Amino acid sequence: MRRTKIVATLGPSSTNREVLRQLVEQGLDVARINLSHGTVDHHRVVIRLVRAIEQEAGRPIGVLLDTAGPEVRIRTRNPAGLKLVHGAELILGTSDDADLRPNLPALLSYLNVEDRLVLGDGNLALAVKEVGDVARVVVESAGFLDDNKKITCPGQVWPLPVLTDLDRAALAMGIEEGIDWVAASFIRTADDVVQVRRYLEELGSAVPIIAKIETKAAVENLEAVVRMSDGIMVARGDLGVEYPPEDVPWLQRAIISAANRAGKPVITATQMLESMVHDNRPTRAEVTDVAHAVLEGTDAVMLSEETAAGDFPVEALAVMARTAAASEAHLTDPPKPRFISGTVTDGVCHAALTAAEDLEARVIVTATETGHTAFSMAAHRPHVPILAVTPYEEVARRLTLVWGIQSQLINEHRSLEAMVSDAVAIAVRYGWADAGDRVIVTGGAPVGQAGSTNGRRPVSSSFGRFLDHSPATVNGLR
Repeated sequence: MRRTKIVATLGPSSTNREVLRQLVEQGLDVARINLSHGTVDHHRVVIRLVRAIEQEAGRPIGVLLDTAGPEVRIRTRNPAGLKLVHGAELILGTSDDADLRPNLPALLSYLNVEDRLVLGDGNLALAVKEVGDVARVVVESAGFLDDNKKITCPGQVWPLPVLTDLDRAALAMGIEEGIDWVAASFIRTADDVVQVRRYLEELGSAVPIIAKIETKAAVENLEAVVRMSDGIMVARGDLGVEYPPEDVPWLQRAIISAANRAGKPVITATQMLESMVHDNRPTRAEVTDVAHAVLEGTDAVMLSEETAAGDFPVEALAVMARTAAASEAHLTDPPKPRFISGTVTDGVCHAALTAAEDLEARVIVTATETGHTAFSMAAHRPHVPILAVTPYEEVARRLTLVWGIQSQLINEHRSLEAMVSDAVAIAVRYGWADAGDRVIVTGGAPVGQAGSTNGRRPVSSSFGRFLDHSPATVNGLR
């Protein structure tokens, strides 16, 4: 059972029903929809397609809606793009005859002389020499600039809202369609996360928020951002623009570690198998990169252009799944973050983990109403797989992003005994346990009451009940 989850970005290469079905067969856990591309109506169609394939597959698939955020993009004088020659002087302004036109007219008021502007993925750069009604810029790093590329100023925090009008419209649609996670782009401070959460609350939603760490400000405010968020994404593409590329591996490690300590899921993203956009095999360096993310404790690894617009989307996902599984096979000890929250739920989960290791249990089965207990169990990184059973589709889908968890729907129960019996039956049915295996089952009492994980009731009915099933008992559950 692969424990590291796979997030795949959907786009022109993967929104065909048959291709998406193959991605799910190869192990897709969470479908990412990037709001930087496409229309709100198109994204609605894609979400519904994911739900249709989910029903065919018979297992939950998460949907992650990734906001465009406060991106500033540049239109070139020629819609086909513009060749930038080293030392050439260009005019950045709002008129039609300007060489470069930002989609944000107020950008000129944010610029200062000697600012260094980076275009696209960071391979093109301009130096600001003069600012007035227009800005005069000089090309520092030459190359070809495609139209509508992103422009940033590393180290500078432009006063832009964290959500665009497009983001707001798309989030409203996403809530209607039942998305499972929101990835908030260009988070700078914990207050940015609060702003996104307030808007979601206005929509009547408590969908969890993944804060994308892609700016210097976010790195500087990392602990506060992690505390305010429900999860984290290591957005290495923009981090590599804000920081020298040699700093990115250590930033990745620090961000993953911060999320692990907080017990919150973390995604490692950008260029993980980039050569597979056009080649059917990855480079050895890319495979090593994926493996190191797994070894460092990431919950999920993400494919971007590889599945959204690449020539080999299914092959790329298959490589990612095999690499993650192979990396886990070489883990003698899964990452053990120092996750201590002091709650009763976490204490019971830690006890269940210890029992599973001491008794050499095959699987930990966690019954959960909200997903909180399963999140807590995964945060402790047990050696054995976690099967989370829940009566709610939205909870099962949300858990598709979390390390080590396989989630399945279960009927609502009025008694702990019935819940335990069905939960173990599911473990047997899917081959996660067999006759004679020890299974650790955690279940709340009273059953059906969210937040009832506790250790204050008698052992016969407490959350953290340890069941040692005999061969006859397990066989009877088949």
